[in-house]
Amino acid sequence: MRALLLLALAPFALALAACGSKPAPAPAPESAAAPAAGTASAPAPASAPAPGPAPESTPAPAPASASAPAASTAPPIPTGGDVYVGDIVAPKGFNPKPTIVGLKSQLVDCYDKARAGNPSLRGKVTLHVQVNEAGAVNAVDADPGGNAYDPGLVACIQDAMKASAHFPRPGGMATVKVLLLFKP
Repeated sequence: MRALLLLALAPFALALAACGSKPAPAPAPESAAAPAAGTASAPAPASAPAPGPAPESTPAPAPASASAPAASTAPPIPTGGDVYVGDIVAPKGFNPKPTIVGLKSQLVDCYDKARAGNPSLRGKVTLHVQVNEAGAVNAVDADPGGNAYDPGLVACIQDAMKASAHFPRPGGMATVKVLLLFKP
């Protein structure tokens, strides 16, 4: 009697043990499990045996392996770069040097990011900064051909200057020529 009770309760025990794990596979369609017309109806057998505990305990490593390639594909951003502000040519009566010197940390950040894709990047780059009447940066271009000319570096500098640079009012539109020297 006790053995029959255990056998009768075994499917319920397995179902409780499977709670919180992967859902059970969908049952077979009724048309396949339904008895043919004219036959005696008998209890239908279980559609699938309950999965064992070993396969259910192994899904945890999958997310770690999925995130590993993303972490290994991004090169580390170098640090320790430096920038020296060289000659600045601006219209008479307009002194943009304090603003440019104040942006050195952003310039170094841009340089370090550019070195992640081009580790040998170093040298001079000449920028042309267009400043509007209010002292905001409209655009930043660079002379191609400098040792440190890199389109990604120039785009980053432009974004940093547009977001952070507040030049004194130049008394009209002004183009400022800035020589920068980048060193690792």
